Amino acid sequence: MRQLRLLLTLRLLTAVWAAKLAGVAIRALGRQGTHTPGLIARKLYPGIIGAVQHPAQVVVVTGTNGKTTVSNLLTEALLGEGLRVASNRIGSNLAAGIATTLIGAVTWTGKSRADIAVLEMDERSAKLVLPDLLPDVLVCMNLTRDSIKRNAHPAYIAWILSSAIPASTTLVLNADDLIASSLGAESNPRLYFSVDRLPTDENSPRGAAVDVAICPVCDHALDWDYWRFNHIGKVYCPACGFRAPDAGYRARDVDVASGRLTLELDGESRSAHLINDSIVNIYNEVAVAAVLDRLAIPRDRIVAAFEHLAPPTTRFALEVIGAVELVRILTKGLVGVACSRAFEYLSGFVGRKAIVLNIDEVSERVTEVENTAWTYDADYEYLAGDSLAQVVVGGVRRYDQALRLAIAGVDPARILTVESEVAGADRVDLDGIDDVFNLHSVHNAVITGTPVQKRLRERLEERK
Repeated sequence: MRQLRLLLTLRLLTAVWAAKLAGVAIRALGRQGTHTPGLIARKLYPGIIGAVQHPAQVVVVTGTNGKTTVSNLLTEALLGEGLRVASNRIGSNLAAGIATTLIGAVTWTGKSRADIAVLEMDERSAKLVLPDLLPDVLVCMNLTRDSIKRNAHPAYIAWILSSAIPASTTLVLNADDLIASSLGAESNPRLYFSVDRLPTDENSPRGAAVDVAICPVCDHALDWDYWRFNHIGKVYCPACGFRAPDAGYRARDVDVASGRLTLELDGESRSAHLINDSIVNIYNEVAVAAVLDRLAIPRDRIVAAFEHLAPPTTRFALEVIGAVELVRILTKGLVGVACSRAFEYLSGFVGRKAIVLNIDEVSERVTEVENTAWTYDADYEYLAGDSLAQVVVGGVRRYDQALRLAIAGVDPARILTVESEVAGADRVDLDGIDDVFNLHSVHNAVITGTPVQKRLRERLEERK
């Protein structure tokens, strides 16, 4: 038995060394390859995620939308507390990427150098990660419709997650999402977060995608205290009395003008800086507050942290150049619900708008065919108002996008298609525009979003 343990230790160290050397070689070549060391380690030691020494606390962040932003915000807040944080904040949220992060946080002898790990995890990877990782805390931001070819119905993803969550893990769940809030087993400790009713909320659902309609207890049609989007809101059953869970952590009194909101922290109210006024980022902020409270960060410092935290600029940035607001928005391509939130957010800007729209997935292999039916899960109707002066659509699926925009009621005379995604920055007409939007997806954030932002900034600077 002693010899077996020695052999396993040597095998583990061999996997750690091989992964670390691979990481050194990749960086020397000027590449990222954030998942490659983990791929190598998992080949040499398939159970590496559970075997490598973990930090004293492990937090996993998952969900359809918001997990990257929340992981980054949590990491920044904990670094601000002076903690050593291991985080896959630059991506690679599958099993190999998580293995890479864990290995990067240990010494060459396998000893942990981090106080805490904050790990973004793709929902579909739960069975490959959670049983071995045994996280102390798992945050689920939401479970909504994702890529049609990959994730199917969000209830299916909830089943994958619930079947892999360890019984000891504390769950931090979105109370306004009936699918996400149902995760886990009775043995799991749980905290809920929510956003109180907003002036923009409605009394009943509308739009292309609503994935919760039936009571999980008695199968009667659900009713709503308020509806926000998709199946997000506060539901109840008029037949059996079932209600969405109450949340101990809530955002309320959101005041965009002053940039403040009130955070309810398990019975205690605190005024805090509003990191961003989109509904997605309001949820992100209150979720971060709930996790930090669970990690016993003093509440004064939780609130103070939000004075300095902001979503990554590749995901959202707003700058005023002359008299024009230049707004960069990242959305999850191929995902109707995520795109709807971006469309809804930019529709709320007052003034004449122009959009450079690039939510194609140009990184896909040319041998693949993407089902463009996802565009009909997205509420392009938010863009159909008279305030939209022009939308320039670029990329290989520009005609599919233009058709969907026209069906939604956007005047075809205001739609311009261009072959190149980047070229749209030069083709958009800036005359008489109050707000210009650079709207792109995750996959083309660097190759498209960044150069488009740079060129739009240059053009606006020239007009000052």
